[in-house]
Amino acid sequence: MLKKSNTELEHILEDKITYTDEAIQAVIWELENRNIIEKGAITHDFSPLGNDNLIEAEALDIEHFNEVSSKERVLPTLYSKRAIQGFTIFFSTLFGAVLLMSNFKKMDKPKARMEVLVFGVSYTFLTILLLNYLPKTFFLTMVFNLVGYAVLVEYFWNRSLGKELQHQKKEITKPLMISFLILGLLVLLQFLPSILA
Repeated sequence: MLKKSNTELEHILEDKITYTDEAIQAVIWELENRNIIEKGAITHDFSPLGNDNLIEAEALDIEHFNEVSSKERVLPTLYSKRAIQGFTIFFSTLFGAVLLMSNFKKMDKPKARMEVLVFGVSYTFLTILLLNYLPKTFFLTMVFNLVGYAVLVEYFWNRSLGKELQHQKKEITKPLMISFLILGLLVLLQFLPSILA
């Protein structure tokens, strides 16, 4: 029973007819050891009448048991890899880095957060520098952004959060509005001298 999850133990407890008296008692002890139920909250009668003699004491709080089980299944709310991909490709690597940094903050990973900040700023600066010397094409900018995305997700995300991390998707409305606002300001600053002239 030590190797079974709380959900599996709960199912065994619900399906007592299938299991022996000893198995039911082992489940009760294991749930008590995990502090899911209070000691003595459930007792099991080993009479020859079978497993229907499971006596539930009033102290058993089924709502508390369900609440603890559901808390174990609560997933963190993070910006998805797809959101990071979209922001990195359509805005820049720095925008995707900001979303990933937000995820690291939520998951309490300050070191990884700082590494992503340094990478995002350095890579964006390097991209701008290289694009000044290379032909300015949309395709080339997309290639740089795709490489930035690959490093953010394949290296930083997979190393610090795990490749198969399950999470709830966080809404991107707020960062999207901020990104468009920043982009608008940059465009305005670029064309401001010609407008004023």
